[in-house]
Amino acid sequence: MDPITVAVQWLHVLLGIVWFGYSLALAIFFIPAVSRLSIPTQREIAAALGDRAKPIIDVIVPIIAILGIIRGTLLGPIDSVAEVFTTAYGVTWLVALVMIVVVYLWGRFVILPAVDRLNAAPLTLDGTPTPKMETALTRAKQVTVLELLGFFVIFTCMILMRFGL
Repeated sequence: MDPITVAVQWLHVLLGIVWFGYSLALAIFFIPAVSRLSIPTQREIAAALGDRAKPIIDVIVPIIAILGIIRGTLLGPIDSVAEVFTTAYGVTWLVALVMIVVVYLWGRFVILPAVDRLNAAPLTLDGTPTPKMETALTRAKQVTVLELLGFFVIFTCMILMRFGL
């Protein structure tokens, strides 16, 4: 394998790990840990994390997609548009590419607004969640789980492509 292919593959995988790892770390470590804190503290920490993560994710996801296109076509086995639809590798590559876009857009246009609604939900006078906040929290959890399912599809495609499928 030539050094350019190695570099493209390495960066593609590294950035994918950052994106997927961020989502997993939120679901497995961050959210359960922060949930034990007071709601104002949760909101403060989440806002700081979001302010840090959003611009980074907005840069790395397009790079992941571009590197995946390069890796599958210019540096990979897809030599024509027809091969995208007529080979197992091409179809798997296309599913992965579409899912990258879907998962990214899901985060931007479904998860972020759900989190914004959660953060805007009022508290009771004693600082406990209102029914509106409980509903917003349930919705935020549901849409986040769906994002993780999207990552599962992408990750599965990456493994299948490694074996030429």
